[in-house]
Amino acid sequence: MCPNGNADLTKSLILNAAIRIISEDGLQALTAGRLIAEAGVSKGGLYHHFRTMTEVEIEVLQLLSSKLLLSLQSYQAPKTKVEFLDRLETEFFDCLITHDETARALFGYVSSTTFNQQIRVLLRQLQDDISLQRLHALQKLCGGYSTASLQNAVQMIATIQAGLMMRFYVSEDSVSVRNYWRTCRSSLEELLEIKEQADKRWEVVQAPPTPVSSICS
Repeated sequence: MCPNGNADLTKSLILNAAIRIISEDGLQALTAGRLIAEAGVSKGGLYHHFRTMTEVEIEVLQLLSSKLLLSLQSYQAPKTKVEFLDRLETEFFDCLITHDETARALFGYVSSTTFNQQIRVLLRQLQDDISLQRLHALQKLCGGYSTASLQNAVQMIATIQAGLMMRFYVSEDSVSVRNYWRTCRSSLEELLEIKEQADKRWEVVQAPPTPVSSICS
């Protein structure tokens, strides 16, 4: 039997190769033959660690989920609601909606949820974990809001996230995706009652102020 160090290296090679395959060509491309060739391991080396390819798929998904959660947790905690939305934007575009291997591989699992209950459960758990992080952040920033209201906001964010990811991976048009986010952010600002001027990054032309006389008339 291989020493533990070699065994751990072999398993790491297998998992990393599986992530590359899924991120490049989707989950359906992950076959034993391609994985063995991509990882540079023997058939015996593969099946020493995993009895079936289903076990590979599940462990890869668990690894990807852990990586994503750790990445999201590494961001500095927001101090205001505006910072919360800024952080969301960073998460979306720097972590979830990029050519990043982890994000693309995770998206490769989405189509399998229709037919695979275990994958569906794991992806739902990942989304629940992310939503819980966001709920806790909002609870610290929105003391006067009910839990139900904040949960609605978190669900809205999850829906926006799904829409952004779908738009990006279908068209890979970052300009239209950012315009879509701009509209969604405005809705979130309204929901969270954030009173701020339009972000200069969007180069929005400000409307002239309404004369005081017209307000009082």
